Amino acid sequence: MGALFYATPHRAPMAGEEEIFRALNAGSHPALDVLALLLDFTALLYVLLLYAVVLWFRGRRTLAFDLAVALLAVLVVTEALKFAIGRPRPADVYQDVRLLALPFLPDRFDPAFPSGHTSRAFVFAVLVGLHERRWLPWLLPYAALVGWARIYEGAHYPTDILGGAALGIAMGLLFWKFDTWPPYGAFRTRLVGRWLSPGPAALSGSRSSPPPTPR
Repeated sequence: MGALFYATPHRAPMAGEEEIFRALNAGSHPALDVLALLLDFTALLYVLLLYAVVLWFRGRRTLAFDLAVALLAVLVVTEALKFAIGRPRPADVYQDVRLLALPFLPDRFDPAFPSGHTSRAFVFAVLVGLHERRWLPWLLPYAALVGWARIYEGAHYPTDILGGAALGIAMGLLFWKFDTWPPYGAFRTRLVGRWLSPGPAALSGSRSSPPPTPR
């Protein structure tokens, strides 16, 4: 599929990267196949957005809004980087890559760097984990396992995963900081303030103060 975007493979893997990729992509085990596909599925955009919906209906509405916006923002930045860099997928460069994909959703039609699944998993883990600290020790390993799964499936190089993780962490921290930035709080209130329940800061895990009630 890389030929759709670039005539010849370029921006090749780093020295020594093939050995790491081969070690993580080699072999197959039914249990690991299922685990990798499950992790792949959980990091799809619409699956993570469903979690934001759950947060919304559980009264965590500012966190739900921030998570949805952060996921959409990291999607846009990831795709912009992918097409700007134009890195071919491993199967376009290496021989005998073992490929594994969700049967109903082939997803290797775009360039490789950075990994979108990994960036989404890390922005989810960091943003939700910083608001709910008891979950952070579980969410970060989950995001790392998503990265492993994408190499195991033959979809990404190790540096794609590192790039996706760095982007996701940066975006998660950014939106966590946005929570106390007045211009962002005003933007959020203009968009969804009428639907926020009373005391949104307390209900959502937000660190910001709720907007004043109009008289």
